[in-house]
Amino acid sequence: MRHGGLVLDAGMKLGALRLGLRLLRSPPLILMYHGVTRSARPDGLRNLDGKHMPQDIFASHLRLLAKYRRVVPLQTLVDGLGTGEDMRDWVAITFDDGYENNASVAAPLLADFNMSAAFFLTTGFIGTDRCMWTDRLEWVLDLTQRTELKLPGGGGQLSIVSLEDKSRALARLKTLIKGNRTWRPEEIVDVVADQLGVSASPAGSDYRFMDWDQARSLAQGGFEVGAHTVTHPILAHLSPEAARAEIFDSRDAVWREVGQCSPTFCYPNGKSSDFNAEIQALCHQEFRSALSTERGHAALQDLWGLKRLCPAGPGKGENLEWLLLRAR
Repeated sequence: MRHGGLVLDAGMKLGALRLGLRLLRSPPLILMYHGVTRSARPDGLRNLDGKHMPQDIFASHLRLLAKYRRVVPLQTLVDGLGTGEDMRDWVAITFDDGYENNASVAAPLLADFNMSAAFFLTTGFIGTDRCMWTDRLEWVLDLTQRTELKLPGGGGQLSIVSLEDKSRALARLKTLIKGNRTWRPEEIVDVVADQLGVSASPAGSDYRFMDWDQARSLAQGGFEVGAHTVTHPILAHLSPEAARAEIFDSRDAVWREVGQCSPTFCYPNGKSSDFNAEIQALCHQEFRSALSTERGHAALQDLWGLKRLCPAGPGKGENLEWLLLRAR
């Protein structure tokens, strides 16, 4: 009886959320995804943070958006910010980095719903066997049989016995590495991998990046393709010359290989501390807007750091209704 009551309560709450979506208008929103996976559940530490959303949950997002919101191309939304027109309930969908499953899993689902999206590519990884240092770190911690980790820079020692231990260690390492302007992330991951006795490189589709043929197929399918730097650094940590090269070389590669490039740039990492006024000024030279990862709705005053909402992550993928309703 109690179980039946819980099911009824869940159904009533969902019904109330859906009614709210129908009655309450929302400001223009940009949704941020990274990947859509065919895997039903995380495999150990791999994808435990929900970076790659299961395809059935992503399909449920598209069904929800089709019923309660108006999905528009990113550039339509960005252009509309300056026109003063009624943009309530407008939603644009974006994908960061350029993972292979964007082309093989996400794009076909989007096409099934006749929905647009913008894909931002880390061009130095496209068509290569390289992987993000964050992904390699996840892989190394997942595979290691060691039980302790010495943090780089004399930051202490952590137990990595359980999955929970490894998850905490991964988060701590990411924070340490991203916060140190002098470290080269790939070199630090090499040191960690050597310490933990893992020499293999990441394998599996969710770590793999798309190739240029797939990027071209996205553009040919009517999707927007844009620049996300060459190697995904934190731009505010670079010299002006290095930042310029990361931004413009990425844009040039997309133009050269795809034949088009979004007039919106996408900052790597994307927190407000990761791009400064100088970075924004560089983008202003060749783009019309830029995306951050700061949370919020899209607004004209944030044109060079447009806020987004991320529906992915542990326990978040099933709650898109709440995310849309809370974006006031």
